[in-house]
Amino acid sequence: MAAIGMGALLQTAAAQQPAPPPQPKKSFKDAKVVSNGENMIRPNPYDKFIALDAALGADAIKWKEVMNRTQVSVDPDALKDTKVAIPAVLGFRICDGIMAIKARDSEKLNSCANDIEKLGKKLGVTDGDLKRAKIVRSFANRGEWGRVFLELGYLQQDIEAVLQRQAGEGGKAPVRKILYAAGWLQGARYTSGLVRDNYNPKTAGILREPLLVKELKSDLDSTGLEADPIVKRMSETLGELQKLVNVELRAPLPEESVIKMADLAAKTVIESSKEAK
Repeated sequence: MAAIGMGALLQTAAAQQPAPPPQPKKSFKDAKVVSNGENMIRPNPYDKFIALDAALGADAIKWKEVMNRTQVSVDPDALKDTKVAIPAVLGFRICDGIMAIKARDSEKLNSCANDIEKLGKKLGVTDGDLKRAKIVRSFANRGEWGRVFLELGYLQQDIEAVLQRQAGEGGKAPVRKILYAAGWLQGARYTSGLVRDNYNPKTAGILREPLLVKELKSDLDSTGLEADPIVKRMSETLGELQKLVNVELRAPLPEESVIKMADLAAKTVIESSKEAK
């Protein structure tokens, strides 16, 4: 649910997972919290999941059950709209992939990787650019979750690089903005639902992100596709969520705000997934 300016996050994650060997490429941790430019916000809810573990205890949340009831179920082969529907669903499924890593569910992770691969190809990403999807599946099947975490981040980065290269060929920058907004909303759905079900001042403070939500909405509203029903719905939801998470520094969200946030995020993702064509 958050942008990934998260060196501290990966230090925490490394303590929980096998340390991967050095990688030549940048990973999730290097993404910049910058919008309306070449380096836009890249959402990732993993830090929120770790924060929930810290607040509630490592065994308090049954992550596989959370994944089963919250993941997006779509048929990527049936989707054709490369401007909005496919980028939105791709964002949802990348977020689901991150949840599958937290749940350590190789079957779900394989399913996410397959969908990401299919959706990426529909956006013009080649087999060569998507080679990491096979690597993700391979490490997941071997239970090497530290490597899975990094490789999924590299896969997302590879897809983004293609979209950036194509920005002058049909305008792929809007695609990236829609992808990021959708990914954050699915992350918000996971996290706010968990906070609602385990509400206390400590967990509620995890949801405070007014500036991030503002930037995501600003990016989404600059796509030139604001009239599209999915874009319009996501933008309106981000506007409402911005009000809900805009509390004083270190203050928790009131319980009623958390409930509204969980309902809004879930409704937006579910309806957008159903409407995607």
